[in-house]
Amino acid sequence: MRHVKNKKGAILIFVFAVLVVLVLIALAFSTMISDEIKTAHAGLLNMQVFYIAEAGRAKARWELTGGGEAAGYGESDISFGEGTYTFTTLDNGDGTYTITSDGYIPDDTNPIVKRRLTESNIPTSLDFTNLSLSATPSASSEQGQFTADKAIDGDSGTQWRSSVNNGSWLKLDYGSSTAFDRIVYTGSSINSYTIEYSGNDITWQAVTSPVESPAGTVNFGAVTARYLRFNVNGNKPRINELESYYIAGGATFSLGSGKFISLW
Repeated sequence: MRHVKNKKGAILIFVFAVLVVLVLIALAFSTMISDEIKTAHAGLLNMQVFYIAEAGRAKARWELTGGGEAAGYGESDISFGEGTYTFTTLDNGDGTYTITSDGYIPDDTNPIVKRRLTESNIPTSLDFTNLSLSATPSASSEQGQFTADKAIDGDSGTQWRSSVNNGSWLKLDYGSSTAFDRIVYTGSSINSYTIEYSGNDITWQAVTSPVESPAGTVNFGAVTARYLRFNVNGNKPRINELESYYIAGGATFSLGSGKFISLW
């Protein structure tokens, strides 16, 4: 009888030990799941705050290029998604800019997470529109595959070639009245040239006060016309590119890509 009781007691102890182990495993599993959830949530917040900071950086670039603002401009506590961003812009004085954008969730007063995104050494430039790229070209003569369109395709490795020695011309049709005051040409076998413009492709006038400086860049009094004609003399002259611009109309300010630094 005592043997039976001892056996039952041992079974109870074993069952209790198993239950304790199962409870400990369950607690460990629950803790692991809880930690995984916390880690996943922290990762989600970090991703969200990164994109909030990135939104501030993108807004800063837009303000500098399309929004009419200059370096030194900034915005603070701008709501975006689940948080806010604050950005500053700086002119480094060497032709480059720096944009710093801070993202916060939920805000910068008591942030749960925050992130700083800095884009430094951003190159700046003033870009004039090459009107020739959208014009329709024609020429007095052509040699084989060296057609007029090769002179305005944006590729200096291609060229238009005249099949005669003198009295050659390359003409651009802008499609409508267009203002221009500069041409830039590259080519060879060009001994002399004149620049003319017309509104009807019948009556032509020479541009006023053309000045070539540096070589290949000719500035003159601004005109508004549909047609531009570049008359050239030489031994079967060749033109790699004939660019045309309206400098008086101003340039488009643009930003290049800088160096990125992301800090938690």
